Amino acid sequence: MIDMEISEIGDGRHRVRLTGRLDSKAVDAVESRFSAAVTASGRRSVVDLSGVEFVASMGIRMFLMSARAAAGAGARWVAFGVRPTVLEVFEYAGITGIVPIAADEAAALAQLGS
Repeated sequence: MIDMEISEIGDGRHRVRLTGRLDSKAVDAVESRFSAAVTASGRRSVVDLSGVEFVASMGIRMFLMSARAAAGAGARWVAFGVRPTVLEVFEYAGITGIVPIAADEAAALAQLGS
């Protein structure tokens, strides 16, 4: 099960917070909302993954597809707060070069720019 919360943080930016396990069933439930939240034209987002305990291959695919779609739409997002076990999965899958990752929200906002 995964929960998703979206909040405006000012200057045309917003935060997407995911909490729970991002397994195949959870991806089915949240993928369209997540993709819409981070790929809207020109949107700049930070994605809080500090509450994500597990990411399956479908979750990796969701992040990859959303990062590519955002770039194509002129949007940008940066993930932060990735737990070490989840970061290890991202590194093993080779997506850290496609999905920008920062240590914390301040660093994510700095990477996102204004």
